[in-house]
Amino acid sequence: MKMTAKMTFCLSAVITALVSGCEVAVTPGGVVATAPAPVVEVAPPSYVWDGFEYVGEYNGGFVYLGPGGAWVPAPGFVLDRFHGWERGHPNWRRTAIRYDRNHRPAARRPEERR
Repeated sequence: MKMTAKMTFCLSAVITALVSGCEVAVTPGGVVATAPAPVVEVAPPSYVWDGFEYVGEYNGGFVYLGPGGAWVPAPGFVLDRFHGWERGHPNWRRTAIRYDRNHRPAARRPEERR
């Protein structure tokens, strides 16, 4: 089955938008792409290094320090790894690092700073 130029253009626009994280709406007049919502800066009151990333608790959920130094909600695989680490460190909240202007986590991992 041959694809028309219009169908090829629409398909490539949809794939490009999906890869970029934009929301795409296909209308009879064409393709409309909207940018994702702005990220709201949140920070946990304290955080720990679990051997893979910095993790903290915020509003009853867990966040981790994602790319670019932004705290983002922890996905399932990060939570699984963190809860495994947490079993061996039940007092992690007592020894967690307080988050403020003077105690921000480094963008690099501790072992990369050596």
